[in-house]
Amino acid sequence: MSTVLWANVLVSGEVKSEGADYGALYRHADKLDTLTRKLGLTSFRSICDMTDARFNTDELSLPPGMTSTDELMALQGTWVDTAQAITMLQALRQHVVDAKVRFGLLSNQHDEVVEELDAALAFAKAQVTQAPKFNFAVVM
Repeated sequence: MSTVLWANVLVSGEVKSEGADYGALYRHADKLDTLTRKLGLTSFRSICDMTDARFNTDELSLPPGMTSTDELMALQGTWVDTAQAITMLQALRQHVVDAKVRFGLLSNQHDEVVEELDAALAFAKAQVTQAPKFNFAVVM
């Protein structure tokens, strides 16, 4: 099993996950973060929550009474306003397409990154009216 990102929203204190694996966004998170910073956008890394990854590497334990990392992420995770995430994802996607940004050394994963940005953006847009918070969870 590989490490990926999952798009999540917070609805009435509960995590709602899209459940799709965003492997390209995870593999290229550093580059996406650099791009967002250069563009003056919300940092890509700043919307990535490490709760699940920290739990799976034994850096974090669930408090008594909690049965899932989603419960802990809902209370203590990294979240941004869904509208803010949409703005960042739209601008990032547009820049990646317009500048024909290359992702990968041996092969160009540009199309995969754009497809995953499109999917995450569609999920966030569909949830914006009911879910005030958004994140990408690093899932192992």
